[in-house]
Amino acid sequence: MAVAVLVTMLVGISIAVQTAIVGRFSSTVHPLAVSMSLMLAGVLGGGVWSSVRGAWPQVLGITLRWWSLPLGVAGWAIVAALGWTAGRLGVAPALALVVAAQLTTALAIDVVRGTVMLNPRPVLGVLAMLAGVLLLRST
Repeated sequence: MAVAVLVTMLVGISIAVQTAIVGRFSSTVHPLAVSMSLMLAGVLGGGVWSSVRGAWPQVLGITLRWWSLPLGVAGWAIVAALGWTAGRLGVAPALALVVAAQLTTALAIDVVRGTVMLNPRPVLGVLAMLAGVLLLRST
């Protein structure tokens, strides 16, 4: 559990730093160009990992699925959009809005799937996140 929490925190830190960097460059370089350069670096790193681990069959198996292409394109566009919005709103408000939208959507998905019962507790969690967005946005 502790490792999962640490990894999650490192992911959050990485997303914030990445968003700040893309946001900084988005006024002089198109955010999609910055995102593409980051994606190419990811492909290079992933290619090394896949070669060392012998994971190419798994990578290619996923690549052949129909949803691989639209999700990959979405990932490229998401990084660019995060940077673009961070360059205009600030990193904290942009990420707070993204996380609030993710949390709200995830709760709806969980309710539809039947993994979470809609009751006051998760609704209060979403409202607390939205309050945080408003507090960050007012600065």
